[in-house]
Amino acid sequence: MWLPLQSTSQLHEVNGLPRSSPSISAERHNSTTGFRDIMPQSLPSLPPPSQHPLGAPSSEPNAGPPRIRQIFRTPRNAFGLIRQYFSEMLPTHDPEEYIESSDLIDQPTPAVSSTAQPDYSPYPNRNSFLLGDWYWNHGAQKSRECFSRLIGIVGNQEFRPEDVQHTIWSRIDTDLGSNNFDHAEEESGDEEWMDQDAGWHRTPITIPVPFHNRSNDPGTHDYFVGDLYHRSFVDVIREKLANTPDVRRFHYEPFELFWNPTPSSSDVRVHGELYTSPAFLEAHQALQDSPREPGCDLQRCVVAMMFFSDGTHLTSFGTAKLWPGYLYFGNESKYDRCKPSCHLANHVAYFLEVFLFCSVGCISS
Repeated sequence: MWLPLQSTSQLHEVNGLPRSSPSISAERHNSTTGFRDIMPQSLPSLPPPSQHPLGAPSSEPNAGPPRIRQIFRTPRNAFGLIRQYFSEMLPTHDPEEYIESSDLIDQPTPAVSSTAQPDYSPYPNRNSFLLGDWYWNHGAQKSRECFSRLIGIVGNQEFRPEDVQHTIWSRIDTDLGSNNFDHAEEESGDEEWMDQDAGWHRTPITIPVPFHNRSNDPGTHDYFVGDLYHRSFVDVIREKLANTPDVRRFHYEPFELFWNPTPSSSDVRVHGELYTSPAFLEAHQALQDSPREPGCDLQRCVVAMMFFSDGTHLTSFGTAKLWPGYLYFGNESKYDRCKPSCHLANHVAYFLEVFLFCSVGCISS
């Protein structure tokens, strides 16, 4: 981000923002000598525990000893951002401490050279794979272009006839058409990913369908439409909080984020993360005001659960598809959730599309 160097002779304040003086020439505007590049920074660190809080303490009536809540504010960072907490004490866990400069900058990841041999399974070697790819992926009706591709494969200097001479093509086609799900069901009678250790459960789903009182079979009848594969939300939350790398960036306590460009300007509320939103703060305060569990003095926190689902095609040809249900946690930054490399999406369910075909019975006269 480019910011102008402060100069009392050529800058003045307009709504708290520095603006160049009209007397500066166009040449000065086009030059970058009067600007400095500020690298991205994380949010300001928490103040030391010895720092006195701001504002008057607030006591909430509730069972047990009164809890005194106070306002804690962090210093301003280079962009004028300030965090403000309203709690009994400063948080003991600060996810912003684990943010590195590489997390704030979009830069390409250098390619890592690998000496490992490529895996062409279920094909035994590269030449068999190339012929199989030509047969399956270049159209059922072969053309001159496909014939030229075939000539390019068998005419290559690296092509050896002995590589494909003893290839069992029917077995390879069978392996390509099957999957681990089918093998596990044949061997054990249950799906591999239905292991109880993974927390998956199968629940049959029935839908009550009403029929007119003048039909042959009036009333409401339950129809089985399929099985719902799902995980317990409590198990997913426990798994998340037991994952040490993820917990480091997990916000247990919300805060308000303000922008204050100068010490004399007023605070401007900044919205961007779920754990800085008014809804999250209200839910957190309601939880703190609620009665505690008998004999429990652990910290109580809100876990924000965000759900998402989208259709996924299961085959290259055909219309078979599945609807995976994903769970994201709003306690994690949106900049981390949008990175596939962070692996923050949790599978919690698999939905099936249901098509109901109702046949109308004869209506008695």
